Order: sequence, then structure tokens, then C-alpha cells
Amino acid sequence: MMADEVTFEAVTPAHPDAEALMALLDAEVLDIYSDAGDVETGALSDELKAAFNGVFLVARRNGAPVACGGVLVMDEAMCELRRVYAVPGERGTGLARRLIAELERAASGLGMSRIALETGDRQTRAIGFYEALGYSQIPLYGEHEGKWWAICYEKRILPANITFEPATPDVPEVAALLTDYEKEFLSFNTREETGWLGSAAHQGLEMMLVRRDGRPVGCGGIRMEGPKTAELKRMYVIPDERSRGIATELVSRLERAAAEQGATRMVLDTTPRMETAVRLYERLGYVRTQPFLRHNSGAGMPALIYFEKALA
Repeated sequence: MMADEVTFEAVTPAHPDAEALMALLDAEVLDIYSDAGDVETGALSDELKAAFNGVFLVARRNGAPVACGGVLVMDEAMCELRRVYAVPGERGTGLARRLIAELERAASGLGMSRIALETGDRQTRAIGFYEALGYSQIPLYGEHEGKWWAICYEKRILPANITFEPATPDVPEVAALLTDYEKEFLSFNTREETGWLGSAAHQGLEMMLVRRDGRPVGCGGIRMEGPKTAELKRMYVIPDERSRGIATELVSRLERAAAEQGATRMVLDTTPRMETAVRLYERLGYVRTQPFLRHNSGAGMPALIYFEKALA
């Protein structure tokens, strides 16, 4: 007897097989919430189906469509799992896990570092499934805010071919990146208005070097400034690798490294002229604060803004 053949086909959400599976999903959700008339199923609009900017897969067993799901790109680092469904006969077979793994690989290939999703509070099987796969509950976000039935999750993934390794400022590849960082920083600001210290600021920095396919593409460092406070320093990603989630993942890893050393607070400074950096830090939960550490004896440098974040 021939073994079952399972395949995964990339289609548009408007493909007939995808439409049929999503109709089954809608019917199941409406049945679960039959006593609540205001629950939405998460159905994709015709406009979103046509403009779907990620990957949508249909899983087939021996040619028959039995499961579907997609990843929708939300920003440069985050995508969302959408319309994940397996027919009842496939539940417990491992097919859904394989589907999610395929979607996570697709998201990684798109340069994503986070996958988020929304499910319903009564969909206990789905909740247990995602938690078993390493997804952690997060606050409601975006279109899901204010929906009483919604539960949101996320999972961090690595973009494809991206590696992170510990380093020091004197590693030649790191030194070259720091030189590029200095040129860019000083194109926005003068040494005097920012108190630029050059390589003197590298003392005691624990660096992390980022590569794509072996090529150095970014770096960043931390320095402990007391038993509970770490400073984030020298964050830099080369221009053609920006907006791909690398900086987000690098900051996350540096935060974890600081927390492992006992830090409960991360601080940093940047300038308002570096608007992309400011937006990144604010999106990652950093809040503006007073001058700190070496700046705390006065009002701080006039061209710098200061951020801090509590580390969980």
C-alpha cells in the first residue's frame, strides 16, 4: 500500500480550494459562538485577498485539500498568521504542525522576526496548539483591540540566513561597521553637541555581530553601568539591510543578554535627527527619560534624547 502523500501548495487566498477551507473555518467559528451575535470570524475581504502580501498555503493529502493558512506581512519585522484551518479528520495527525512550520519558514524567508496571531477565547484546541508550538500570549493589537472574544499570541523567529555572534569592538568586521556608524552619526550631528567620544566609548562594550550569509550587516553592544542597569550602544545596520527586522531582533537579543547579567533596566541615547532609530526604540517599548549615567550630573547633551525600558 502506498504511503499517504502530503504536499503544500502556495496559492492566493482566492483559490477555490482555499476559499472552500476558509468557509469551513467560518462555519466552525460561528457554531462555537452561536450564542454571541457580534463575533467576527476573521474572514479576509475581497480586497485583502487580492492584495495579500505574504504567503498562503493549501495542504493536500493525496491531492485532496485538507488544511490551509497564511502569513500576512504587517511591517518590516512582523507578520500575522491568518486563516489557519485543518479539517476535523486531520486533527491530531501532525499535519497542522507541519503547516505552521512551513508558514514559519516562509515568514523567515520574508525577513520576518515575529509572527503574531489572533484566536478566540472559546477555541481551546487552537489555544493549546499554539502554546505547545511556543507562541506566547500578548496584548490585543491592531484590528483585534476591543474585541471581547479575541486572544493574541506571538512567536519570535529568525530571518533566513541571519546569524548573531558575540564579538568585541576590535574584531575587524565590527570595527569596520563602527567606522561606518561614526560617519553616519556625525553626518547628522556635531561632536560638540552630542559629546561624541569615538572609540573611547567602546571600552567595556560586549558586542554582537550580525551576518547574512556570512556577510557582516550589523552590530550592537551593551555595557553594564551598575548591577541593574545596562546601556545599549553602537546599534548599526547597513543601509541595504534596514527595514528587514534585523535591528528589532538585535535589540531583543541584547536585551536578553543584559537581563542574563542581572540588568532590569536598559538605557540608551540617540538624537532626534535619527528619526528611524527613534521610531524603532519607541516601537520596542522604550520611553523618554532624563539624562542618565555619565550624563546625570547635568542636563545632558543638548542634541541627545534619552530612553529607558524595564527588562522583564
